[in-house]
Amino acid sequence: MYIESPETLARFAPDINWVPIVTPPGTYKEAVVELGELQRDCFASSGGGGEEKMSVKELVLKGQLEQAGIELLRITPRITVVGRVIIANLYKQQSNSSSSSSNNNMKAYRAEVQYDELLGRLGEVDVLLGQAIRGQLGVVTMGQIQVLQELKEAQEFMEEFSKIVLL
Repeated sequence: MYIESPETLARFAPDINWVPIVTPPGTYKEAVVELGELQRDCFASSGGGGEEKMSVKELVLKGQLEQAGIELLRITPRITVVGRVIIANLYKQQSNSSSSSSNNNMKAYRAEVQYDELLGRLGEVDVLLGQAIRGQLGVVTMGQIQVLQELKEAQEFMEEFSKIVLL
């Protein structure tokens, strides 16, 4: 059942909180710009000790696993929507292209494979964060190491996806 408004949700399921739908970027360029911002939010190192918002990676490094999980849950739906816009646009470009270059024809497919792997890795990071918070991975340091390893793999897929998109 699709619930299109907070009022409808309150009528059918009053105990559930309304979460607004993530709106997609309007254009391909906006999607690419937002992808770069999301990449920074997830993986970048600020380097300073200022009041800047920390990335998921930095939060994990500092042992703030709950905050890292919250940030990841903010970022992942945006990556999902932005990626869909980008991939749909790449397939559209491919179908409109009269060129038979195999590299051009495979660009959308390669981007989609990297995107799917990225979403899978982000899901694994989410699960690992939950396990680390509950203490199921042993001491906090062991949880941090496992989460950071999975984040590194997610970062590699994000970088590869970005490279393909920017070709």
